Amino acid sequence: MPEIRTKHLWMASWTIERVDAALFDKEQLSQNLSAVIPDDFPNEPVSLYVLPKLRVDLRNDLSVGNWSGIIIHSEDSIVIGSMGFKSAPDESGTIEIGYDVIPAYQGNGYATEMARAMVEWAFQQPGVKKVTAQCLKDNLASIRVLQKTGLHEVSRSDELISWELNR
Repeated sequence: MPEIRTKHLWMASWTIERVDAALFDKEQLSQNLSAVIPDDFPNEPVSLYVLPKLRVDLRNDLSVGNWSGIIIHSEDSIVIGSMGFKSAPDESGTIEIGYDVIPAYQGNGYATEMARAMVEWAFQQPGVKKVTAQCLKDNLASIRVLQKTGLHEVSRSDELISWELNR
């Protein structure tokens, strides 16, 4: 992924070095990104599930890092979250987006700002035909992000809402 820049944010792709630093040495990550790393980054789901899997995936295929990254607030030079697609597009051209923003920066439209840029970037990539997402049905903030990004609800279970946007 090229460095994605928006009005308030920029995204740096995940690399093996950045994943290792996020998990084990935040000072090294701070130096690598020239940004402040808050105590609550990465959050528990990201540090327990996303980054360990990404670490293995990157060791097998460095191009996996092209599909996700670290969100940095430009003016504050602080890491505020992460966002990306869970993998490269599948055989049908579908990719699933996921994201998190630290609490201090939630509610400011930053997830929507970066999600729009990520979806726009994704649709410029060969083979990408559809962006999907899932969120808990009671996660009103995530619902608003997905709606504002242009995704449409396609199904609902007892716990989850599924979303999609076609190219």
